[in-house]
Amino acid sequence: MPASRAKGLHVLVLAGMALASPAALAQGQPMPLGPPAAHHDESGPTPTVLKTVPSPSMETTPVAPPSDGRFQMEELKAPDLEAIGILDERQGGFGTTMWQGTSASVVRYHTAHLPVANGSRTARSLARRLLLSAAVPPEGGKGMTPSLVELRAERLYAMGEVEGLAALLKATPAAVTSPGLTRLKIDAYLLAGDTKAACAESATLVGSADPRMQAFCMLSSGKVLEANMMLDLMRERKDADHAFIAAAEAMGGTPPAKVDKLPNPTPLHLAAFKAAKMPLPADAANSSHPALLRAIAEAPGLPVDVRIPAAERAEALGALDTDTLRKIYGAVTFTPAEQQAAQGIGDKTPRARVLLLRAAQQEASPSVRADLITRILAAAAERGAFAGTARLYAPIIADLRPSPDLAPFAAGLARALFAAARPEGAGGWVALAKSDPASARAADDLWPLARLYRGGETAAAGAETYGAWLGARELPADQAERRALVGLELLQAVGEKVPAAQWMALPQTGLSAIPTPRPALKAQLRAASEGHRLGETVLLALAALGDAGLDKVDAEILNRVVVYLRQAGLEREARDLAVEAALANGV
Repeated sequence: MPASRAKGLHVLVLAGMALASPAALAQGQPMPLGPPAAHHDESGPTPTVLKTVPSPSMETTPVAPPSDGRFQMEELKAPDLEAIGILDERQGGFGTTMWQGTSASVVRYHTAHLPVANGSRTARSLARRLLLSAAVPPEGGKGMTPSLVELRAERLYAMGEVEGLAALLKATPAAVTSPGLTRLKIDAYLLAGDTKAACAESATLVGSADPRMQAFCMLSSGKVLEANMMLDLMRERKDADHAFIAAAEAMGGTPPAKVDKLPNPTPLHLAAFKAAKMPLPADAANSSHPALLRAIAEAPGLPVDVRIPAAERAEALGALDTDTLRKIYGAVTFTPAEQQAAQGIGDKTPRARVLLLRAAQQEASPSVRADLITRILAAAAERGAFAGTARLYAPIIADLRPSPDLAPFAAGLARALFAAARPEGAGGWVALAKSDPASARAADDLWPLARLYRGGETAAAGAETYGAWLGARELPADQAERRALVGLELLQAVGEKVPAAQWMALPQTGLSAIPTPRPALKAQLRAASEGHRLGETVLLALAALGDAGLDKVDAEILNRVVVYLRQAGLEREARDLAVEAALANGV
């Protein structure tokens, strides 16, 4: 962040803060698992009570007797254990027939490789609903291993959907079992802090249990001598897990050794360090696993400089709701020296970001508050955290009322509300920006976002509107090309009639070229949509988006995904995804 912006933030913080004691924030809510509402705010969908949905094959349809009055004998089919799910259509599931017409090989391959960390809230919601839906399994997969239930459970774990994983595992019949499912249960119990249940599951892995888990369970039950014998064997291994060994020794009463690094923590590491009352190394927050980031964020005994980065990354990946992140910020306390040190460095450290949020919350002057938030958002954009910061500040922005004196900040606040999935609140700020000659150009820049979200426009936009949007910002050639291309592709995808002249005028430098998915995947996605195969369409659309982020997706693929989701009846989800993709690509 440039020094001038840091200085500006510093001055505004000092002008607006009263930090005698940290303000208590609203209590965070648990991550919901019900269906998304027609539109959701930055904290996720409204919580819905989970229930096990009966296996579709267990439901019977009455058969009318033949006209000649004779009885017919029909074989009663056994229930398909792979059909288990948590969501039916009323709860946001995709229906029991979502795999009808889709081959098991397609479902199994793409489920096993389902992207779960591209930062899109919409893609995450679709993936979660797909994995938790109760549905008749695809044909041709009977007897294949691992089971489809296990593949689904593994992806839920990978995306940090711990409540959904726990509910699916609880609903899974005992007949569906495997070492892989058992290990997932162990990890889920460890993340939930249920050591007794985790150890009980571990005991069922005869001959394939992790010796570290065995030692942990021995120590947890007071069998220190037996555990120490196992630790002696572990120390002799070339690939010894020294971090775990140090925690295990502390659990057994040995003075804890200092552990400086833990770049790839596991649920077992977190449980062992917690039991040993040892602090996690700071680099544990650099984990790429959403579930572990969330667990670190929600561990109250960990240092702030570990918890907050983990919480911010978990929130960005969708594994932690924004209200919980806000609550974690609110729980931070400062000594006078820490407060003074954090005030002069903008948003460069976790503590500094906490102070900025409190300054914005406590500032009484609307104009000073709007100015401060605008500067914070600009600084966040420079470090690639605009969307997460927008969600964090959305309630504070929502408390502001558009007025002429706030016109210079209107466009920035509107963009933040679009990013925070609060487009209804953005309308007033867009109108305010349009009414101010000095902000009119910034208002032109927002035009595509409103069209992508809203829909239902009767008149097509003319060349003047497109020209004003394309000229609203001065950008390097590659960014300008990418912005224009993605913007037009997304507008066309939601039904806008993009004039041919706009396509003809697109820059053709090739500077913004992005690798495209395999042709086979594109063809499969088109065929799934044309064949009205809902589950397959959603699955392949998510596969086409990938895990790298929406700013790394080919523009034509973004277009096709939005189009196919709309054709599948997922209009709101398609438009939400289009807005996310537009923001990610500077539209």
